[in-house]
Amino acid sequence: MITVLPLIALAYSFLFLPIEVKANFAGFNIYSFRAAILLLAIPAVNRWVRDQPTFGLADILVLVSCLWTMLAFTYRDGFGNGFVRSAAIFIDTFGAYLIARTSIRSFNDVRVFLILLIPGLAFAGGFFALESVSGRLLVRPTFASLFGAAVNYEGGVAQGALHLLTERRLGLLRAYSTFSYPILGGTILASLLPVYLKSGLRGWPLVAGAMACALSFFSVSSAAIVGIAMGLGLIFFDKILPSMRPFNWYFVLGIAGAYGLVVNFLLESGVVGVIGRFTLNPSTAYIRRLQWDYGLQSIEKHPVFGIGFSEYVRADWMTSAIDAHFLFIGIRDGLITPLALLAAFVVIMATIGKRSRFLARHDRDLLIGINFMLAVLLFASMTVTYFSEANIWFMMALGLAASCAHAHRRVRMPAPPMRPQVRPSANAVPHPPGQAERPQP
Repeated sequence: MITVLPLIALAYSFLFLPIEVKANFAGFNIYSFRAAILLLAIPAVNRWVRDQPTFGLADILVLVSCLWTMLAFTYRDGFGNGFVRSAAIFIDTFGAYLIARTSIRSFNDVRVFLILLIPGLAFAGGFFALESVSGRLLVRPTFASLFGAAVNYEGGVAQGALHLLTERRLGLLRAYSTFSYPILGGTILASLLPVYLKSGLRGWPLVAGAMACALSFFSVSSAAIVGIAMGLGLIFFDKILPSMRPFNWYFVLGIAGAYGLVVNFLLESGVVGVIGRFTLNPSTAYIRRLQWDYGLQSIEKHPVFGIGFSEYVRADWMTSAIDAHFLFIGIRDGLITPLALLAAFVVIMATIGKRSRFLARHDRDLLIGINFMLAVLLFASMTVTYFSEANIWFMMALGLAASCAHAHRRVRMPAPPMRPQVRPSANAVPHPPGQAERPQP
C-alpha cells in the first residue's frame, strides 16, 4: 500500500484541486499537480536506483521523447528561453511517468491504487453530475474566489485571466468539475472504466469505481461518451473472442488497421473524418479535419524541431487551437517527440498483450483492462489535446502500464542442491532398529 501513495498523491492533486490552486515562483506557475511532481520526483528517482526495475525500450522511448522537447525548444529559442519554456513540459511529462513507473511493483499494487483512487474519482465525477444537472458551475468558481482566476495562455504566453466558457448539449450543461476543460476530465474518467471492470475487484470497490467513471458522461463531451462506449465494446469483444476460434485480438487489430488504411486512402476526409462523425457537434468535426490538414503541412515544413508555441499557418477564420495530441506535439517539437511517444505506447501494449497470455485469469484480465485504457486514450488523442492535468494522467497511465508490463516477472530461486544418495556396500552390516549410523573413521 505504501508504494502506491506517491501515485495517489499525484492523482489527488488534480482530482480534488483545479488549476486555480497555484503559486507563482520566479515567473513559473506551479499548479498543484506540478508541485506534487516536484515533491515526489526525487523520492521516485531514489526508488528507481534502489529497486533497479527493468529499464525497457519503452522507458528509453519516453525519455527520448521528453528530451527532444527540451532540445527543440533550446534550438529554436536559445538556451535561456528554451530551457525555461521546456522545463515545465519536461517536469509534467517525464515526472508523471517516472512517479507512476516507480509506484507499481505488482498487480496487487494496481488494485490497491484503484481502491484508493475511488474517493477522488467520486468527488470529480459527482461534481460533473451536479454541475451538469443543476446548470451551474460550482467547483472552479469557488476556488477562483479563493485563489484567483486561472491564467489564460496563448502561444505559451500568459494573456490575462481565463474565462470559463459554458455550453449546453443534450439539455445538459457541459460541466468542468475540477478539470481544465470538460473534454479533458471526461476522457480521464472514461479511460479508467475498463480498468475497473476488468480489475478483478469485487463488491463496493468495483461498483463505486465503475459508477464514478461512468459519471464522465456529464462532461457531455463526445470523447468521453465514445470512450465509455469503446471501453464497454472492447470488454464485450474480449468476452466473446474465445468462442470465435481461430479469431483472436491479432486478427481484430489487423482488420482494424486494414480498415483504417483503406478509409484513409479512399475517403477524402480520412480516418479523422470518420472519427469526427461521432462528435456531438458536427461543426467541430469539420474544424478538426482542417486542423489535421494544416497541421500536417506545418510538420512537413518543420519536421525536425517544429515551430514551438508559434502559430501554425491556417485559414484566417480558424483559431490557433489544435484538437489532436500527437499532431499538436508534432507541430510544436517536430516528428521525433510524437513518434517516440507513440512507439512507447505500441511497445507497452504489445508487451502486455503478449505476456498476459501466461498469467492467471484475474491477472490477465487486469492487464487487458489496462491495455483497453491505453486504447481509449490513444483513440481520444485523435480529437483531444492532453494539456494540464490531462497530460499528467496521460503519462501516469503510460507509466503504470509500463510497470505492469514487467510486474508479473518472478525471480526463480535456484533449487537447493540434492544430497547424494550413497548406496550401501554389499558387505555392510545393517544397523539395529533405532540406532543411528556412525560415520566411518
